[in-house]
Amino acid sequence: MKKSNKQPTYFLVFALLFTVLIACNKDEEDKPVGTEAINFIQPDSTTIIAAAGELVDFSLYLAIDAPIDSIRGAYFIDTAMNINNLTYNDMQTEFFVQVFTDSLNVQTVSGTLQMPLGRNASVPFQAYFSGSTTPFIAQKYDAVRVVFRLDSDNLSYEKQLKIIVN
Repeated sequence: MKKSNKQPTYFLVFALLFTVLIACNKDEEDKPVGTEAINFIQPDSTTIIAAAGELVDFSLYLAIDAPIDSIRGAYFIDTAMNINNLTYNDMQTEFFVQVFTDSLNVQTVSGTLQMPLGRNASVPFQAYFSGSTTPFIAQKYDAVRVVFRLDSDNLSYEKQLKIIVN
């Protein structure tokens, strides 16, 4: 009577398959999927709420078809509540600049933005509230519009983050 040695073979195949699956999942987590040149890892939304003076951490995944030269971040204090199509040239305060010299077309960058304390030195922010007590009246609040600009040779890409001040 012959004894079968198939059990160790099955175990080896299972272990190999398990290792491959874990490796594939790790790659997906390390490289966020996105269709834009600038993708937010943190925050994970294009609109967030923060308090005046609060530190807002950000992490960006950049991916284009050419080497990335730099990424910049600047903000504009929006008191009109209706400015949606701002560009980097409209921004008032640059707070972040990262220059790349390694000629890669994929980069991950992180940084921190300290929220301003108010509209200016003497006027505090008008805080966000979730609804109006009077029907059909728009919500009133101030926001900080942040635009990130990615530059590569003669190409530029921009993405906006809206921070509602609470």
